[in-house]
Amino acid sequence: MIIRKATLNDLKEISDVFRKESSKKPYIQNWTQKTAFEKITKSYKENDIYLVLVDKKVAGFIISSIHPNNPKKAYIDELWLKSGYQGKGLGKSLVRFIEDKYKSRGVEIMQVVSKRKARAFKFYNKLGYNESKELAFMDRKLKW
Repeated sequence: MIIRKATLNDLKEISDVFRKESSKKPYIQNWTQKTAFEKITKSYKENDIYLVLVDKKVAGFIISSIHPNNPKKAYIDELWLKSGYQGKGLGKSLVRFIEDKYKSRGVEIMQVVSKRKARAFKFYNKLGYNESKELAFMDRKLKW
């Protein structure tokens, strides 16, 4: 396993992984090749993207950034692994890698948003992430 910074040449493959894996339950996001590529390209310009490679093949990626108004906080925006690579410790390695990188830059708090029913919620909880007492995600259904 190798973790390395993404390059422009990686963006198509990253967007394909993102589009395919985010279309599955419980996320069911409908990204086209074009919109997924645009999102990943924008993230590449604004955030940090790292790949995890197994046998020189992309197994997944993480997108993260340091909070622009608080350099003590960082955020994991996306973390996706191809189905065949899930449950093998690669996601944990990506998270620990980015935590160590940001810790060396003075970050004290990592944040992530996850659906409670998603495997990601249990995954992050197992890594020591807890529900925030500081933030609450709120929504309201609009009636027509």
